[in-house]
Amino acid sequence: MTGATSDSLSGALADARARFIASFSSECEAVLRLIDAAKGPSGRAATLEALVHKLSGRAGLCGFPTLAGACTELEQLAAELDVEPGAEDRAREVVDRMRLAFVRDLSTDVSRAAGAAPSRDRAAVLIIEDDDDQRAVVAGYLADAGYDPIPARSSEDAIATARSIKPAAILLDVHLPGEDGFTLCHRFKVDPELARIPVLFLTARGRVDERLAGLALGADDYLVKPVDMRELAIRVSRACARAWGTEQSGAPGVISYAEFFERGRTWLQRGPGSVVFIRTPPQHLAAVQALIRREVRTRDLVGAYDAGNLVLLMPETPASVASDRLTALVGRLRENGITPVTAGVAASTAAGGSVMTLMRDAHEALIEARYLDEPVAVSGAPRPSPADRVRKGMSVLLVDDDPDVVRIIDTQMRAAGHGCTLAFDGEQALAEIDRCRPDVVMLDLMMPKLGGFEVLARLNEREGPRPAVVVISARGREADVTRAFDLGASDYVTKPFSPQELMARVTRLVR
Repeated sequence: MTGATSDSLSGALADARARFIASFSSECEAVLRLIDAAKGPSGRAATLEALVHKLSGRAGLCGFPTLAGACTELEQLAAELDVEPGAEDRAREVVDRMRLAFVRDLSTDVSRAAGAAPSRDRAAVLIIEDDDDQRAVVAGYLADAGYDPIPARSSEDAIATARSIKPAAILLDVHLPGEDGFTLCHRFKVDPELARIPVLFLTARGRVDERLAGLALGADDYLVKPVDMRELAIRVSRACARAWGTEQSGAPGVISYAEFFERGRTWLQRGPGSVVFIRTPPQHLAAVQALIRREVRTRDLVGAYDAGNLVLLMPETPASVASDRLTALVGRLRENGITPVTAGVAASTAAGGSVMTLMRDAHEALIEARYLDEPVAVSGAPRPSPADRVRKGMSVLLVDDDPDVVRIIDTQMRAAGHGCTLAFDGEQALAEIDRCRPDVVMLDLMMPKLGGFEVLARLNEREGPRPAVVVISARGREADVTRAFDLGASDYVTKPFSPQELMARVTRLVR
């Protein structure tokens, strides 16, 4: 779609909307037939869930937001059809609400402009979506925003295409033919050729556990349809900037990931060894690289994985020894004010180990270490009991004048072992940033004295490093989201929100 214009975008949206309107009645009838089908091993629940999931995604992108919400409700209800008495009646009621929502949304203004977003000279974005209309609309918006959208309909298409074109970013639906999006995201993140490419989920699957699963697998963002396309373009741009903004292989003694993978494969064919994933804040990456290179042995390999991760191969080193060394190293980094740094370790016990398998196991151990808030976790090792764990989390400044919101977030952060400082207006927030140097600032927009936008603007005027800022606001308008990102916000979460998802997003930003 290189060279697409606003005309092509408008045409794609108009065509998709026309097809959606023409087919909606028949799709409702198909939904009702599945609801009325006999119970038993017919797979009706899974079939209904898949049908309504696709309907929800198309509704959101074609200008039917109320209908999209009703479809999501029916999708969640589908799993109860064969087990919950009365589920069929509730499902039929939702279909009735879907029909009313369709009529109401017909008057929705769908003329939205993607606007200009900075890109890497029409960088390619791989769109993995099996619905033709949704894929065409997203591609049109991204083309108008300065990207070159590349389509893929299935997981196998996506892997082959990604290897061929090396896109700047990947947009990924959860519900796909064959492997689901979660499995595909994991395959991207453990593949040496593709691991550095940022992955953003774009899906109608919006349950808290699903969003948390996507972020834990290494996704750079998780967006739930319907999504404002200007915001989508901004989030793609920011993910690309994080992943590609700094080359990581220039530090002395730090090799590229491709070289690490090849040399690591040779080492492991000759003998056992440990592979380590090390996650660090991007602003501290150079310091972490220098310390690790000084501390490890000459024959140990240190590789650049992406803007916030290093990989380490320690030949002929058992997992327990590697864990002890990494724990001591993380301790020294923390003494120097470099936090949070986390590591995952996986080891082979004999020659012939697979570097790909060890990379996957070390990555899963890293996710476990982040979840447990431990400096290091070892793949396959027993988990420590809560009483044995000493939590040394990140420092968080929470800025909000709503006592209920403050209470919820403060409790969640402290329960996870993080230090939480409170501020109730913008002036107090700036003073606390100077005093406690937090890793993350959670910032409301509507506050006394100085609002959130003013706080962001003041931070922009300062020299030196600044904390990651997560805007938390009841204002979800496109203009507010865009302005916050333009002023340097790292993420934007709209109230009401899940505290668990907020925790996952904060952890992603400082990883």
